[in-house]
Amino acid sequence: MTQVVIGTAGHIDHGKTALVQALTGTNTDRLAEEQARGMTIDLGFAFLTDEITIIDVPGHEKFIRNMVSGVSTIQIALVVIAADDGIMPQTIEHLQILELLKIPQGVIVITKTDLVDNDWIDLVEEDIRNLCEGTFLETAQIVRTSVVNGSGISKLREILLELSGSAKIKSERGFFRLQVDRSFTKIGFGNVVTGTVISGELNKGDEVQILPAEKIGRVRGLQSHGKPVDKVRLGDRAAVNIAGLDKIDLWRGVELVETGWLKLTKQAVANITLISKTNWIIKSKQRVRIHIGTQELLARLTHFKSELKGGETANVEINFEEPAVAALEDRFVIRSYSPIATIGGGIVLDINQFGIPKNRKKWIIELSVDRDQRYLQFIQKHYKNPQTLEQWCKIFHVSRASVKTVLSKHKLLTTNDEPLIYTEENLNKCMELVLDQLEQFHSAHPYQKFMNGEELREKVNFKSNWFEFVLSKLIYSKRVKQIQSGYALASFNLKISVDDERKADKILDVINNFGFQPVTVKEIAAEISFSNKQILEFLHVLKSQELVVQVSENMWSGRAKIDNIKRLLNKHFDTNQRLSVAQFKDLTNLTRKSAIPLLEYFDQKNFTSRAGSERLKGEKL
Repeated sequence: MTQVVIGTAGHIDHGKTALVQALTGTNTDRLAEEQARGMTIDLGFAFLTDEITIIDVPGHEKFIRNMVSGVSTIQIALVVIAADDGIMPQTIEHLQILELLKIPQGVIVITKTDLVDNDWIDLVEEDIRNLCEGTFLETAQIVRTSVVNGSGISKLREILLELSGSAKIKSERGFFRLQVDRSFTKIGFGNVVTGTVISGELNKGDEVQILPAEKIGRVRGLQSHGKPVDKVRLGDRAAVNIAGLDKIDLWRGVELVETGWLKLTKQAVANITLISKTNWIIKSKQRVRIHIGTQELLARLTHFKSELKGGETANVEINFEEPAVAALEDRFVIRSYSPIATIGGGIVLDINQFGIPKNRKKWIIELSVDRDQRYLQFIQKHYKNPQTLEQWCKIFHVSRASVKTVLSKHKLLTTNDEPLIYTEENLNKCMELVLDQLEQFHSAHPYQKFMNGEELREKVNFKSNWFEFVLSKLIYSKRVKQIQSGYALASFNLKISVDDERKADKILDVINNFGFQPVTVKEIAAEISFSNKQILEFLHVLKSQELVVQVSENMWSGRAKIDNIKRLLNKHFDTNQRLSVAQFKDLTNLTRKSAIPLLEYFDQKNFTSRAGSERLKGEKL
């Protein structure tokens, strides 16, 4: 049986701790102060069976934050209401918190039935049914109990065992998470933290990341249900003995997580709902308290309505005052800053892994609460930057199986090599971006045969492997052609007018007038009254006609001159093994400034090969 966690809820002094002791034999008031005051201050734990943990949470308003941290991991609520008091303020608030955190099922227990008569209990039960109408407890069983005479305890145990057998298991995210609810130092062991494993598994000896400290600790030892174990997994109550950390790095609110899965954030997008009967109104940028997991954080909520009232729902941006640990789908409770009261709750939709989008307001408002639909929104929005299955798992904080479900449901596609996930719509949008860029390039540079591939990738701003995939689709569909290291529209043909032919001839004459010396655009411009842009365009035309050669980024030479130099090099190597720079200068009558770029060009083309400061005959000469 998978581990199941049951959590108590209810007003102070309604007998939660005594009820748990009657069920399990364990007094969960572990602190001397709790036992002296007769109230639960902190979380207590007992075990109904080896597979079922009961968390006893405090009922006093002052300790409500501890109650929230306990409830965040439970699957079954044990709502306790004393027969003599009936429904009280914390009863209502606890029920609201259970509802906000979407606890799936529960049972209602009327305690202290030995103190009142049955007619009074009937009235209490009727009040309970009215209170629970429309909530997850609307059809929950109500059990009348007394720890004094033992009535109802066996029946309650049977119901809890039955509910545990069919308890809905929290979804497995595929990586280890434990939200710390206690931290202490034990002599002979060192630092120990406790919590419920809400995802994945942890083994003795593993390394684990500690957030928000952003440090790595090693698991020295593990306990579950009071016994040493080698492994803990989803649903287990765990005590983790951690080596390699200072006590200052560990406190309630810290999260233990498998390395590389979660990052600290000061900003999140969430969908929130205010309690229907609250009198609180939330204005944009209002300061509130956020209880998420075992963390209590101050934050401001930004929304795009004039105000949010009881019962209303909206997507909001949460700006935390301190770094928070959160994952997509985490549920949380909102409490007012002052005076403190529970006013709502919500679910995390995005923690800005991609940074704040340009159309931030639109993104926040339209982000779907439906998990699969929201994943599709992410995939479509980041169409220029598609991710692999493993990358999306870490962005969505879920297992491979969860992402594969979305893949199948929405008929998403993957690339061939390192499989990137994309939609047909995304591919079409990216192909149109490439075609638009090429069209703009041809319009601006009518005499260049192609656009450099790296320049094109930078313009469309695609990641390299996605850029190559998109271009391969365009080439296959015969809309783009690849030319050397660049690309052109398949329909593009370089055509030059008679007048421009004459201009190109003038540029070729200037190049040839410089002898063997390669020339720059600036030097050509000094000889004829053409703009630098015009000269560069015509040089590319001449290059496409194989009349000029681009020696380096800024230097050009005539094809005929290069062929003549090759003949001189061949003649030299007929009688010499090596060629020095000085010898090359003598052969061509060039200065060192011109000779070096030419020699480097010949090296690149394998007409020569460098040997120290000299050259040998290359394979292609």
